[in-house]
Amino acid sequence: MQVKSRRLLTISIFIAAFFSIMQFSTPNIIGFDGYWHIKMADIIRNDGLVYEFPWARETILADDFADVHLLFHLMLVPFTLFGLMLGAKIAAVLMASACFIVFYWFLEKHNIKYPAFWTAAYLFSSVSLTYRFMLPRQMPLAVALILLSVYFIENKKYAYLGILSMVFAWLYSGFVIGLFAVLAYFTIDLFFSKKLKWKILAYPFGGAAVALIANPYFPGNISFLYDQIVRVNLAANLYNAEWKPWTILEFLKNSFVPIIFIFSSFFIIFKNKKINSVKLFYLLMSLFFLAYTFRTRRMYEYLVPFSVLCAAFFYNDYIENAQSKNKFKYIKNLKYAAVIGIAVLAALSTYGTFSLIKNSDFLNDFDGCSGWMRDNVQKGAVVFINAYAFPYLFLKNSDLIYTHGLDLTYSYLHDREKFEKYMGILKGTIRTNVDWIQEDYAPDYVFSGKQEQDVQLFNYIIANKKKYKAAYEDRNCAVLEAV
Repeated sequence: MQVKSRRLLTISIFIAAFFSIMQFSTPNIIGFDGYWHIKMADIIRNDGLVYEFPWARETILADDFADVHLLFHLMLVPFTLFGLMLGAKIAAVLMASACFIVFYWFLEKHNIKYPAFWTAAYLFSSVSLTYRFMLPRQMPLAVALILLSVYFIENKKYAYLGILSMVFAWLYSGFVIGLFAVLAYFTIDLFFSKKLKWKILAYPFGGAAVALIANPYFPGNISFLYDQIVRVNLAANLYNAEWKPWTILEFLKNSFVPIIFIFSSFFIIFKNKKINSVKLFYLLMSLFFLAYTFRTRRMYEYLVPFSVLCAAFFYNDYIENAQSKNKFKYIKNLKYAAVIGIAVLAALSTYGTFSLIKNSDFLNDFDGCSGWMRDNVQKGAVVFINAYAFPYLFLKNSDLIYTHGLDLTYSYLHDREKFEKYMGILKGTIRTNVDWIQEDYAPDYVFSGKQEQDVQLFNYIIANKKKYKAAYEDRNCAVLEAV
């Protein structure tokens, strides 16, 4: 086995082991959306593709559904054979590992010095990012696909680029980020080479177009993608915390490593007084995602890998130049500093991620309530809920209809007037003698957790207690029947 292959295998084993340890620090699915993703895969395995989504009645999902994560859900189908909880966790480990293995491989392919260091810098850049790699979601695959897109462009493998773009568009609505990266690469290459290399754009954009048209949900998937990308996420997500910006202090706390990498790259620019198209690509992409992260923390997922790649490409020539001038002592000291820095980052990130996993692992506290509803509530009954609980309740019992779910903006776009009263109930700001839960939703049951975010909902129910009777209650949640 060649040295590079052995290194890649060693890195792969380390990465998979790290994510396995983190992932199985809890027996439960980490985060929220993973519950509904694995449940969708289970429904597809048992009943075929889902063309209607009645389970979240007061959302745009129920209005006109298209599964814009179709390939992802199909990829999860084999993992459902392990059981939904375990299957989701195994899938999350493999997807996160794949991202970092591709990242390391990408550095190796470009002959970047110390690829393990740069991969570790990506992995341990912040608690928030490491935690997000624990979620059974598409983000790790999206980053890997973008890197593969760049590799195919560089090596003029345009047919592979087109196929990859089709896969990306079937996998995840974030394929538009991949197309943006391709467009940026094309523009910068055009500026430097003065040549119109039309295949760079034609194959990926053509591949994405084919994927959108050759789709079991066409043409409804087009309008749903517009709602998902523009109306819900990029333009106007009003309520989903992961699309909101951080405060300045939170931004600096989470982004200090990318900021250091980006702005230290300017040191090389000022020193060499020149830049090529490849380095400019990574620099401009890093600056774009840095600026966009001010607006929404979700762009942090792309800021980190591009900032690390930016620094890796800029410092590679600098390190090679120092080595050619026999500055061995300088390089040795730099290595020691890098190892110490990564060790500190790794310790802080690992500890913080373990804490975050522990503190956010509460959805399974609702097992008593979900179990009672599964055994005692008739199929098709409507349950009023706080939207955050939907993924877990949906996984546990897809025979019921829930009022809200997944993203609060989905409900806002569905019916703004009703939604404003709904938020008034959850925030405790609504003051009226009318019970808007029954007036607007006419549920058969109301579910309430006893978490901080459910306090006002519970108070609202108590204020209207004559209209409800307790059906089930434990120390974590309650189910009330509307009367």
